[in-house]
Amino acid sequence: MENYSRANTGIDLNLIPVFIEIVRCGSMAKASVRLEMSRPAVSLALKRFNQLFDEPLFIRKGLYLEPTKKALELTHSLEQLMADIHHNIGAVNAEAEMV
Repeated sequence: MENYSRANTGIDLNLIPVFIEIVRCGSMAKASVRLEMSRPAVSLALKRFNQLFDEPLFIRKGLYLEPTKKALELTHSLEQLMADIHHNIGAVNAEAEMV
């Protein structure tokens, strides 16, 4: 079995929902409200997430962040993965309730 811990991979999976919400909202300020996080926390999370990639994921347009094509593709994949995770956890919990 693979070891997918942050210590082993360097990837903090908690950054994924922050990235997805910034893409959806187009701004860190709006994402911070929806995520119930401070703006500096969202900004730091985005900075850490960006460090995982060799190319920029957003282009600044005044107060807004426009996702690049790569960011949009990545968002689509990550949304599917997050949906699968939630579905699998829900299925396990539903099975446990039946027992």
